[in-house]
Amino acid sequence: MEIKMLSNGSDVKVALRELQSQKKFIEDLGLFYPGAPDELSRVAAEKTINSVLLKLIESSSDNLTEKEFWLTLEVAAKQLGNMDSEEMDRGLSYMEEIMDIYKIESSDGRLNEWRYGFEPSSH
Repeated sequence: MEIKMLSNGSDVKVALRELQSQKKFIEDLGLFYPGAPDELSRVAAEKTINSVLLKLIESSSDNLTEKEFWLTLEVAAKQLGNMDSEEMDRGLSYMEEIMDIYKIESSDGRLNEWRYGFEPSSH
């Protein structure tokens, strides 16, 4: 099986740091997201996404496998799964932004599986 490496160069790290610097889980009407129910929840959810970003930023350049990438996101998805469904949904949209930074077109059903426990198109 081929091990797929992801480019983790300086342009990727700049984009990750930019996303990390943003305040997260605040109201976003464009996504119909009302914002976290309270500041404690917002900070906990933001910390979850920022820990993903930090892990990706700290991984050495061009030495990140796609498997490591997905495992990093899966840990965060499990943490978000303990929060309100709105925070889970918003967290997954942040993961889509991270995928965009890495130019990953598809999660191959992972995001749906983490959100719903299965891949809806396969049922």
